[in-house]
Order: sequence, then C-alpha cells, then structure tokens
Amino acid sequence: MNGKLLIVTYHYVRDPKATRYPGIHPITPAAFAAQVDDLRSRYHMATPEEAESFLLGQQDLPGASVFLAFDDGLVDQGEAARMVLDPLGIRAAFFVTSRPLLERTPLAVHKVHWLRAHTEPTQFRQEFEAALPAEWKTGNADAAARAEAARQYPYDAPEDALLKSRINGALPNEVVDAATAALLRARAISDAAFCDQLYMNAGDLRALAANGHCIGAHGHSHAAFSRLGAALDADLGRNVRCLTDALGTPPTWVSYPYGRRWAIPADAAGMCRRHGFRIGVTLNLGWNEGAVDPALVKRINTNEVAKLA
Repeated sequence: MNGKLLIVTYHYVRDPKATRYPGIHPITPAAFAAQVDDLRSRYHMATPEEAESFLLGQQDLPGASVFLAFDDGLVDQGEAARMVLDPLGIRAAFFVTSRPLLERTPLAVHKVHWLRAHTEPTQFRQEFEAALPAEWKTGNADAAARAEAARQYPYDAPEDALLKSRINGALPNEVVDAATAALLRARAISDAAFCDQLYMNAGDLRALAANGHCIGAHGHSHAAFSRLGAALDADLGRNVRCLTDALGTPPTWVSYPYGRRWAIPADAAGMCRRHGFRIGVTLNLGWNEGAVDPALVKRINTNEVAKLA
C-alpha cells in the first residue's frame, strides 16, 4: 500500500494545575489544539474510514497521514472533540470502557490516577501499600524489576515508575480495584460522583458518533487482555453489547488496555475475529506502513509526537 499512517493517542486533556500532585500527565487544551494544528499543517488528517481501509490493505493514503485516537471515554476527550476537532472537520476514534456506563463504578486505573494526583507521593505509596492484602505487599523490588519499570515508564520518577509497573502489571486488577476503592471511601468520594465527573455517558458517545467519530471497544474492566485468561471473552462481550446498545451498531475497532506487548493476548487476531473487530490498536510505537497486521496496529502517545512525527 502507498502512504503511511501515524496514530496518535490521548488520555487526559486538561490543565495539570487543576491537581496538586503529578499523578496525571495530561496535555493541556491549548497544547492539544497547537499539536493538532501542527500535525494538520504537515500531514493529511485521515478519517476513520480512510484509516481502516488503509490498515486493511484496501486503499492507499495520499502520502503520510495522521489519525487521532482517545482511550477510556473521558469527559475531557468529548470536550476536546467539540472545541478543537469538530470545527476543523477532523474525525477521531474514541475507545470506551463499559464498566462506568453499566455499573456506575470507576475503573481501577483512574482511581489510581486520581489518588496520585491528590495525595503526596510518599503518602500515597504508604496508604496504597497498607490497603493491599498481605500476600501482595511490595517487599524489596530487585534491580531487574526496577529496570523494567524505568523502561516502561520513562517519564516518571523511579519510585513512581516501580509503583505503576506493579499496579498495571504485577498486581491482579481486582486487588488494585479493592485497594483504591478503600482509599476513595476513606475520602468520602462516591462511585457515582466519580463517574459523573470523569466519564462520558451514552448520550455523549452518541453525539460523537453522529459527528462522524469512531467509537471503539476498550474492554469492560480495563484489565490487560493478556491477564484475563478465560474471562477475556466475557469481559469484551459486555463491552461490545454496551456500545452496541448505546449506539445501535457494534464497534469494529478495539484498543488494548495498556497497549504494550505484555498486555496483548497471544492470539490477538483470533480475539478480533470472535468479537467482530476489524482493527486492533496497540501501543507498539511507530508508523504503520507496508504490510500491516490489522490486529496489531501501531500507535504512539502525544508525548512521543516530537520524536516520531
């Protein structure tokens, strides 16, 4: 295929000064708008349809192209679409987890982010450790674990990187979920209030779809697909049914939570076939060009644009 495609992903689009501590690494709305302007000045901004046809080997792109994507279904992202993308006619993909929509319960990953952003770092590490069951407490991490954490999270301080590595990989999702729920209850924060503040609702998703954006799957619980084992199909099935009920059509794109190689199931292509996904998006870095495996599409984060774009 002619052309090449760079997919750039975003999570939080907000002012970092809104929280006291750096538990969240957002891009500010102004920086997001500036990055979009820079990208569209240099590249063709692909539509969801163009991106999909190219990734499936069905259609060339008009040279180097960029496609934007957002993970988790956050309120910030809907606002970014309304304020920046829609006026420019740029269409993006929004990958949505369903537990906040169906159960009105926040995801463990976002509870961790909120707690880290509102709690002094040493205090958070101590409180989190105290909330863990005895068999999951840290102990002394060896040099290999610390090196791997630094490799996975190069933008974090060493102790924060180690914590994130444990939370996102070593600890079972249900253990992190229970520990963070206990810490939020101690702060008198309800699940419903947390969800209302952070996540888009079904009406927000319908508005995005009506404006031509792609709404994709991102799992029900946001657990790494590689760690779900036999529960993977049930987790994804709930996600697909939720989005189908909300939008009237099933999602055909999926983004792997955490996105790195360790988080992707061994048979990604088989998983995609079972659930009707034509495109599976990773966080394996780089441009998509030449022969692309549509179940293992490459993507970068916003903070990697300067290096790879």
